[in-house]
Amino acid sequence: MDGDEAPVTKHVSPEIIVGVAKMLGIDAVNEPEYLWIAEQCAKADLPSKDWRELTNENGETMYYHVRTKRLQKLHPLLEQYAGLYHKQASFVKMSGTTQQTDLDSNSTRLSGIITEILNRVTSHLPPMTPEMVDKVALLLECETKAEYFLARVIKQTIEAYVEKQFNLGTILQDLEKPLDFLRRMRKQQVKVDVIRKPDTVVMCQECEEKSAVVKCQQCKDFFCQDCFNATHATGKRRGHIIQDVEQLVCAACDHLIASCQCIQCGLFYCDQCFVSTHASRPELHNHLKRIINGLVCLECEHYNASVLCEDCVDLFCTECFIKLHRKGKRRQHVHLTIDNTGQVFRGGFLVPPEEAQVLTDRARSTAESGPWVAFKDDNLNTYWYNFTSKTRVMNNPYDKDPDIAIAGIEDA
Repeated sequence: MDGDEAPVTKHVSPEIIVGVAKMLGIDAVNEPEYLWIAEQCAKADLPSKDWRELTNENGETMYYHVRTKRLQKLHPLLEQYAGLYHKQASFVKMSGTTQQTDLDSNSTRLSGIITEILNRVTSHLPPMTPEMVDKVALLLECETKAEYFLARVIKQTIEAYVEKQFNLGTILQDLEKPLDFLRRMRKQQVKVDVIRKPDTVVMCQECEEKSAVVKCQQCKDFFCQDCFNATHATGKRRGHIIQDVEQLVCAACDHLIASCQCIQCGLFYCDQCFVSTHASRPELHNHLKRIINGLVCLECEHYNASVLCEDCVDLFCTECFIKLHRKGKRRQHVHLTIDNTGQVFRGGFLVPPEEAQVLTDRARSTAESGPWVAFKDDNLNTYWYNFTSKTRVMNNPYDKDPDIAIAGIEDA
């Protein structure tokens, strides 16, 4: 970054690396491929400032952790990197059944990816990058540009494996069936959405400008009220039987399905027209909207959302929120509660309607899109990566205009 000083790189002599390797249990002669672990151990700082070095009554050096009250003889760094060595060695041993000449096999490529992930973890960097997600997706025969909804699953699964110290060597087998299940579920969900959710408005077949409100049973045509009155005012058509057409249409453009209702006006709008209509008149700037179909939990996609996580920028039902936020760093996430009327509360206090509108719009747009996935760079700054266009931005793409973000993703 401009203006920042380059980090100072520690130089370690080969003698020290070999000595550390011996303490870690690495054979420097027969296992030179693991010397990078010894080098990282020699360069690393203590994993926590809470460790203290003591000497017991027998003159032995001991290490004491202030917070956990843990006392041990083994140096904390040796313990950490010895575990890393044993995990990597066990994975290589497990995948050693593959032919060495088959350098392009999935196991060989996965071994390289795992090494890269572990290198980042030992360097205290975020374990996953968009490039590594694409590499793992390629091994799973997943094209992230088309199946971007699976990219988030791959990223979060590997991060969970790293956090819980699961064996990354089985990640391909562990993800194979869940990804197939998600593909089938998405196909079924798309079918349901197409059947249940009308994507176009039935227009008047006479003027082709207004939405239809009636259907003539004899003519088999759809009409707006004015055109029906004009074409059925005389002759035998006066006795034609009509059927009401029930469709919730935007009051402004009259050619898109309404997705929200203005609480103050009482009128129904599509998302785009709500913004444009209320932005053009200053006296309407403070008007709020209500989502017609409610806010649905992003995780189970079945129950209504009752919790909004400010850090995840996602909507959850209570059960799904507890399930996903009971462990790890997500326990510190700030959550807001949503009551049956759509009001948002933070710590028991009502969130101002304007702020609540921004938060729900952002979470709703995140749930309805998908190609944008949040990552952290090497400086722990959050950036957003689009798996469809393969581009990244530093600012949340939904902060500017959630409706435009949705439209852009649908066009892609």
